[in-house]
Amino acid sequence: MNIHDIETAIGQLPPDELTELPEWIEEYRADAWDRKIAQDARSGRFEALRERVRKQRQAGECKALV
Repeated sequence: MNIHDIETAIGQLPPDELTELPEWIEEYRADAWDRKIAQDARSGRFEALRERVRKQRQAGECKALV
């Protein structure tokens, strides 16, 4: 399937289903974002940032939000 196929399929949707499409796309993108952030966290990508924040908190340069 390619973008042309998707465009064609969207053009064939009944009006009630067409109105649901933007919400579905937004949910899909939000879920994809969440999966990417979780994957990055598991891989250690944020460890340097976490350490920097920890040091800033210990130095009194910031405080916890919660």
